[in-house]
Amino acid sequence: MAALALWLLRYDVARRTVRKPGLTRFIAICLLAGYGWLAVGGILVGYFGGVTAGFHYDAILHAVFVGFVMSMIFGHAPIIFPAITGKAIPFRSAFYLHLALLHLSLLLRVAADLAVWLPARQWGGLLNVVAVLLFLLNTVLAIRQAMAASGPSKIVPQRAA
Repeated sequence: MAALALWLLRYDVARRTVRKPGLTRFIAICLLAGYGWLAVGGILVGYFGGVTAGFHYDAILHAVFVGFVMSMIFGHAPIIFPAITGKAIPFRSAFYLHLALLHLSLLLRVAADLAVWLPARQWGGLLNVVAVLLFLLNTVLAIRQAMAASGPSKIVPQRAA
């Protein structure tokens, strides 16, 4: 995982697109942050070996599945959701709120796991959930904004052939 993350950090186009404005930058930041968490997960696996339970295992799982995977979902959602649903999701700077909360709360969670500090671990987990809910809220608000900006939808009846 760490080697893959280093390769991605070195060769992915996100290193260049992070300098672009708007959605392109947001996606690049999501990808780069996700690669960072993938590297953390790989380093933790390398250090703690084959743990299958406990705080260290929790730190590894959260680094990979919350840090890497959720960051990829946040970054790709504005492209994938419209392709599936047909509803536009215009970029909003508010998207950075759920992204920042995800990574800050995950940092708290993983640090608390490594320090075996249960209250901070619980707060980190709770704030991870809040970040995902904020992602869903921001996505719905962006869709509603796009629909309101495009005006009422007009249904054009199909003619029989």
